[in-house]
Parts: sequence; C-alpha cells; structure tokens
Amino acid sequence: MSVPIILAGHGRLPSGVGEAAEMILGPQSRLKVCELSPRDSPEEFGARLLALAHDAEGVLVLADLHGGSPFNAVRALAAAHPRFQLVSGLNLPMLLEVLLHTTDDVTELAGVARAAGRDGVVDVLESTW
Repeated sequence: MSVPIILAGHGRLPSGVGEAAEMILGPQSRLKVCELSPRDSPEEFGARLLALAHDAEGVLVLADLHGGSPFNAVRALAAAHPRFQLVSGLNLPMLLEVLLHTTDDVTELAGVARAAGRDGVVDVLESTW
C-alpha cells in the first residue's frame, strides 16, 4: 500500500503544486489536497485533512508554510495521530521526488521530502551548471 500524500496550504497553492506535478508525472492516485480558505476554522481544516487520510497507516503531509494555520492544524493532528508525518516548505521539486520515491515507510518519505525541498532551491548565480 502506498503512502498518501496530502498537500496542505493557503488558498489554491496546494492545488497548483499538485496540478503541476501531475502535468509532469501524470495522474497520481495517492495525491490529495487540503486548502485553507479565509472562512475555515482550524478545526474544520483539520477535520477535512483527517478525512482525506482515511485509515492509512502512515500519511505524509506537505505544508506550505512553517508555523502557518495549515501547518499548525496538522501539527495538532499529528500529536493525536502519530501516523502523520509533517514537512513544511512545500515546493514542486519536493513533491516530485516524494511521488517518484518508492517506499511505504512514511518516515523515510518525510526525509526524502526534506532533502528534496532543500536541494530544489538553487541560487542560479552560484550554480555550477
């Protein structure tokens, strides 16, 4: 069983990053999106995210902004549900690497997300290529 990947963030950012990934890789059945609208309470957002996770043993949530409302809602969920792994700083290179990585270990997948997120940020003036 593959690990569900939930993109959590403000407005349409999660959908946009998800759509870009699917443009490159094709449809991704394990990819889910949870967007925070200005009308949402943290509890409503958390309930939608929990519903997206269903009964998966492990869930990786990629949040847009460390310390933002989506991140904080997921962090509260993760405290009550240890099956959630949370990585902030959602970006397209991070998501692509996670979707291409073949593991059912959610902790390992979170490590892939962290490394790919860092490595995907390159200062072109300092780049060797």
